Amino acid sequence: MNYESEKTIEVKTAIERARKEFKPLKKSGVNAYFKNKKGEPHLFSTLDDIFDSCLDALDNHFLSVTYQVRLLETAQGYENILTTTITELKTGEYILSASLLGTHLKTQDLGGAITYMRRYQIQALLNLDADFEDDGNIASGNKHSIIETNKPSRKYTTFDVQGNQMGVYTDFASYLKALSKKWVDYQDWVTPTLKELNDIINWTDSFHENDKKHKITIVNKCSQQINLINGENNG
Repeated sequence: MNYESEKTIEVKTAIERARKEFKPLKKSGVNAYFKNKKGEPHLFSTLDDIFDSCLDALDNHFLSVTYQVRLLETAQGYENILTTTITELKTGEYILSASLLGTHLKTQDLGGAITYMRRYQIQALLNLDADFEDDGNIASGNKHSIIETNKPSRKYTTFDVQGNQMGVYTDFASYLKALSKKWVDYQDWVTPTLKELNDIINWTDSFHENDKKHKITIVNKCSQQINLINGENNG
């Protein structure tokens, strides 16, 4: 898969010009996992908010955004992936982002993953800070009043060779240690484990800026596990 055209100067230039015309980015989404010191929930920009902000400017500069769900062939079989492509229509130059969605997901789970990753990918491609809610404090110089009262936490689930739940952990390091057991053959644990790892990565998207290092560690570790499972890391 090519993640960009042979030349990208025109598409990247057009994106930068369009960014200057983006409208203020609204935050209509509510994430109840995190609250500020006032007890108010974390707010984030929905996909509709993002396109309300940027679509007119993208059109003005002949930029098209397309999404596709594809099947990617791996050593273990086929994986569902979502691609987001931004194309400069006059030249055909493009850049794209791709994310693993997992296989054999229930329709509702697959739909939820697609919706989330559409938002996540377009944010990255357009360099949008769509999820961090400053609650007006940074603009007023009050940077400390938005610190969350609790460190982010969740439960981490492992699965046996039949794909059934095997263990639940509240500590990420313990979860990684449990994943270190290697299975010789491709078994039914792979699909739910890949979904769990991708769910963990998606979960970190709502971390507060103060937890950025923690987020990077978790994302990197989960990505390494995904690569190992997919056979992309032979070490």
